[in-house]
This record gives sequence, structure tokens and C-alpha cells, in this order.
Amino acid sequence: MTTNILLTSTDSRIVADPRSKFVLLLAVNAIAMGNSNGWLIAATSVLVGCLLVADLRPGTALSYTALVAASAVIAELPHHFVNGLVVALGVIFHWILRFTVSLAMGGWFILSTRVGDLVAAMTAARLPRTLIIPLAVLFRFLPMAIDEARGVIEAMALRGYRGSYLWRHPITAMEKLVVPVLTASARTADELSAAALIRGLGSTRRPTIVADLHFRWIDAVFLTLALGLAGAAMAQAVMR
Repeated sequence: MTTNILLTSTDSRIVADPRSKFVLLLAVNAIAMGNSNGWLIAATSVLVGCLLVADLRPGTALSYTALVAASAVIAELPHHFVNGLVVALGVIFHWILRFTVSLAMGGWFILSTRVGDLVAAMTAARLPRTLIIPLAVLFRFLPMAIDEARGVIEAMALRGYRGSYLWRHPITAMEKLVVPVLTASARTADELSAAALIRGLGSTRRPTIVADLHFRWIDAVFLTLALGLAGAAMAQAVMR
């Protein structure tokens, strides 16, 4: 007897197979955290910005654009002003730019992909369960951990731990934030583990896939973009 997993359509505006989105995610992160620079980083940043605009709230895309633009400008300053402080800021914001692109792409992937669709796609791709289960738990855990952190921050504000207190007593403020979040996260992890076992996530039988997984035109676009980014990165590495 097989284990049934009930899946519904994703709430994302861009309806694509999670496998093609995952390939694009790998390509973008390889460029953002690799040796690529110049126009390739700029093109990757624009691509991620377009995905955020198309699939998420405009405020998120606006914040991403502002941070990337500011980081790019400051990272270029050492090429025009030779100064110790300017060089230090340039190095810091160089990596802030890269981490922003990488994290934004990961955030888009998480927020635009349903857990059930991801599990079904990876099962259809015959990936090992040692990879599928941690990713499924991660997708469930991160939103809940963020909600717990927001709740703790709101509780701290109600108790008067806000504003100048945070920078006057940073160690105490971090302790008041981290300890409750870790406690809540441990409880959440136990609840998610129990829920996963009940839903048959740890079953050795191959689950029945009822999700609508098929190759669409947007999947072709994503795979083409991923191959184009990979090819451009290799060409840039060869031409150095």
C-alpha cells in the first residue's frame, strides 16, 4: 500500500516545477557566492529583482533593490577613492551585495514553493529521502521560527526593551531575544517531527504523487536562464 500525499496548487503567481526553480536557485547562488563579478553579478541581481517583483509583494522588491543599489555603489568606491576606511567599507558591502542576492533568491524559492509540491517534485526525481526530508522540514520550520522571533520582539517592546535600551545593553538584549526563540524553536521542531511522522514522511514506501507536475514554458525559461548564467560564469572564468 502506498502513502498518499494530498497536494494543491501553489499560491505563487509564477506556477513552475520546483525542480526548475531549484536549478535556477543553484545557478544564482553559484554566481553570487563564486568568483564572478562585474556585469554578471549585476545581471544576476536584476534577475532576482524581477522574480521578486513578479512573485512577491512590491515592498519586498523595493527593499531588495534599495539594498543592492546602495551596496553596489559603496562597493565601487575603493576604485575611485584610495582610503583605508573606504576600502574596508567596500569589502564589507561587496559581500553584503552577494549575500543579499543569494538570500533574496532563497527567500523567493521558499515563499513561492509549497512544501507538498517540493516533496512531490523531489520524489518524482527519485532523489534520496535523506535530502527530501531535511528540505521539507526546513521549509516548515523557517516560517514558524520567524513568527516566534517576531512574537518575542513584540513582547520585549511591551516590557520596555526597545529603542535606546537595545544599543545601551546589546548583550542583555540579545539574551532576552535568543533564549526564548531557541526554546520556542526546540518545541516547534518536536511538533514538526511528530507531524511529519503522522503524515508518513519517514515511510520507506514510495508516496503516491497527485500534484500537477509537468513541464511548462516557464520551466523552459528558468532552465535556459540557469544554463545561460552557468555558461557566462564559465566564460568569464576562462577569459581572466
